[in-house]
Amino acid sequence: MRLALQAGVIIVGAVVLFGCAKAKSMMGMGDPIAERQALMKEQSAAMRAIQSKLKAGQHQAITPELDKLAKTSSQIPALFPQGSLDPSRSRAKPEIWQRWSEFEGNAKRLGEKATQTAAIARTGTAQATSAAVADLSKTTCGACHTAFRGPEIKK
Repeated sequence: MRLALQAGVIIVGAVVLFGCAKAKSMMGMGDPIAERQALMKEQSAAMRAIQSKLKAGQHQAITPELDKLAKTSSQIPALFPQGSLDPSRSRAKPEIWQRWSEFEGNAKRLGEKATQTAAIARTGTAQATSAAVADLSKTTCGACHTAFRGPEIKK
């Protein structure tokens, strides 16, 4: 009887561990639309913080946000798996997958320019930093959204 109880506890424990491991392995494989929207909100918040700090004359304080942009930019392509379109929830255009190398290049360029802009912010003037941020915004965020993002979703 005691042996059967111990065996039962071991089996239940193994099932619970397997379930936890399976649930953890599925994290990040869920809803790519929700995941990329969350990432874009993080990036948008970083850009707002950058603009706020620049207006306050704190150009050297924007490096954490630029580092966040550089880091998250590398995650963008993986959040756009082929066929992850849903016009009722996402503004992603089919052109993303038709012009994948251009799309991927935009994400890579965001990372590179964020890193370059952080270096300018650390050692450059406020004017040079503001110019670099404006260029980053226009040539990476703006360029990608213009080419690959559809109009607002009316709800």
